[in-house]
Amino acid sequence: MIRIVSDAIFSKICVTESEIARRKQLVQFGSGDMALLAGCRPCIERQLEEIVAEFFAVVGSDHEVAALIGDGDTFQHLHATQRNYILELFDGATGLAYVTNRLRIGLLHQQVGVQPKLYLSAMRVLKEILFRALEKGIDEPERVVATCRALDKLLYFDITLVFDTYTHSLLSEVESARDRLAGYAADLEAQVEERTRQLEGKVSELERALALVKRLEGVIPICGICKKIRNDHESWQQLELYISEHSEALFSHGLCPDCYQKEMNQLKAFKEAKTNRKVEKEGK
Repeated sequence: MIRIVSDAIFSKICVTESEIARRKQLVQFGSGDMALLAGCRPCIERQLEEIVAEFFAVVGSDHEVAALIGDGDTFQHLHATQRNYILELFDGATGLAYVTNRLRIGLLHQQVGVQPKLYLSAMRVLKEILFRALEKGIDEPERVVATCRALDKLLYFDITLVFDTYTHSLLSEVESARDRLAGYAADLEAQVEERTRQLEGKVSELERALALVKRLEGVIPICGICKKIRNDHESWQQLELYISEHSEALFSHGLCPDCYQKEMNQLKAFKEAKTNRKVEKEGK
């Protein structure tokens, strides 16, 4: 995973041979500086364990750094990494492989939570310890000054690389957060659109339902004799027809007991009258 991320960051930083040469030019680090540092490697090798021990004694006194160092396994790993880094400073090779290692270290620092202030502080401590080691191991004052100047340039070169990884890692996090936010916004917009369509459908259904519903309300003018009702067009309608047009009610016709008896009496009287007329007609 780290290698994949590192490769992505390398491509963004554009680490090429020409870019490396340009960065060395910016800090004025040349072949003469590399030769000076390479010539002092035996001196540094002899003092390597003392240098590493002093370095961790100083930086480890800070509570934030101590928390990052953690348990014994991590401490041993950091010791080994620091020894290798110090030797690489005096290896005389600062090509693509060297730069790649610096970028990976910067990425690891960012991933484990080493803040820039802690990294810069540690680099200052390392520089002072190495300067003292060079003064101790080299008898020629002029060579000591020149070598310390060359080391200072290389450390600045390394710092620029590490800070590029910090910057690009943070930019990657921002871009990732932006993409997640854009995805969330798109999902939310889709949900809002779908909900809007659902609500519009509900509104249409309600409007259609309301268009079908006709309510009987207010004062209804009705004839006291025939029970017809006057509608909005000043016409008189049968009660059943008016109610049907203004509601969902339907009518089925029948006879109540009183009306049934009334109708039967009238029918009986009609038959009797008819029979009487027939008898009278036959008697004549």
